[in-house]
Amino acid sequence: MRNQDRKPPQIPLIMKVIVGAVVLLLLIPLLIFTALPNMFFGYGSSETEAVTHMTEQAMTIGGIYTSLEDFDGTQVDSIVTSIASEYEENGTAIDKIEVTSDFEEEDLLWLIAINSVAHQQDLDTMSAEDVRSFCTAHLVLTPSLDILTGEGDAVTTILKIKVQKPDPSRLMNRLGFDEQARTWAGAMFEVLRDSDALHKYSSYFEDYRPSYEGDTSYEGGGSDIEHGGSHGSGIDTSGFVRPGTKNNLDLAAYAVQAWENNWGYVWGTYGNILTESLFAYKLKQYPDGVGKYKDFIRANWLGRRTADCIGLIKGYGWLDASSGTIRYGTNGMPDYGANQMYQSATEKGPMSSMPEIKGLAVWKPGHIGVYIGNGYVVEAMGTKYGVVKTEAAGRGWQGWCKIPYIDYIEE
Repeated sequence: MRNQDRKPPQIPLIMKVIVGAVVLLLLIPLLIFTALPNMFFGYGSSETEAVTHMTEQAMTIGGIYTSLEDFDGTQVDSIVTSIASEYEENGTAIDKIEVTSDFEEEDLLWLIAINSVAHQQDLDTMSAEDVRSFCTAHLVLTPSLDILTGEGDAVTTILKIKVQKPDPSRLMNRLGFDEQARTWAGAMFEVLRDSDALHKYSSYFEDYRPSYEGDTSYEGGGSDIEHGGSHGSGIDTSGFVRPGTKNNLDLAAYAVQAWENNWGYVWGTYGNILTESLFAYKLKQYPDGVGKYKDFIRANWLGRRTADCIGLIKGYGWLDASSGTIRYGTNGMPDYGANQMYQSATEKGPMSSMPEIKGLAVWKPGHIGVYIGNGYVVEAMGTKYGVVKTEAAGRGWQGWCKIPYIDYIEE
């Protein structure tokens, strides 16, 4: 991981002069992430290039930090989904998933504090990828199987997953923190904890937080969306132009196939088969976003492939084309949300400037889709709609981007 390659952070001497100065400087990240972009940067409306850059970077990192409030739920969920799916694909049917966790909000605050000090709180060296990768890399999950026998030949297979607490001291040792850096991280942790920062400032970044139901802004009556004509659960890579690579044309073909086969929508999935055990786990994990649609999901998506909006893209990134299986976190595709995927792109722009290139991503806050050409998008729209085809115009998309983890080739 890149943070491990950094030199041990050295804290500037001026930051240690007096306690008051230390407390003030500890508040700088919170001000940057909240008040400064809004109060002094004009809500991102300034035309000054340096100010606009600082505003965008601050809001991006601030959005990451505040969205991490749900980190232990959503990130653990992605990994648990992967573990369960791999057991199922290898022939071990899972009847029940049980997750226990020692991870608490204070553990997350330690990860935020340590990551900030590792970057010496320099916004220009901090990215969505770094923040999420840092936190993800220090999650420790231990899976095990319990096989219980009941009356007759009844057998129940329980997948148990234990989420362990990170050790801040050991982590700082691994990153090469000296005593000054350790003290700084400890002080920042205390400020984050005592100020209740994740909750207090979360409203500033509401657009950067996920909706477990999908694109809740959609208000159409259904006539402007198209469903596919099949209901297959296989993934056919025979028509890919370069199955050994990750490229835009095959991403578009993959998305079209998901649409044609009427994949469903369940938060936190990325092309997985929605089994009974996985569905039960999702209901427990997201009692509101998934739970209020449980009857609809059971009637329409159970036993079929499902994805959320970014999961449609991540599923392609994690697809092993030779076997047709999806392996979490593989092929260099990070486990991002829709906003983080867009923000991490270096080639992007407003919809008015979008080139005619298949496999571009189209984005608006909290939602993302795949442009398939000729003015159409395939998107995992939401729980009630699944994976559908829509016209790019009129859907409220705010920007396009080249996904930085795939190659863009010409047809």
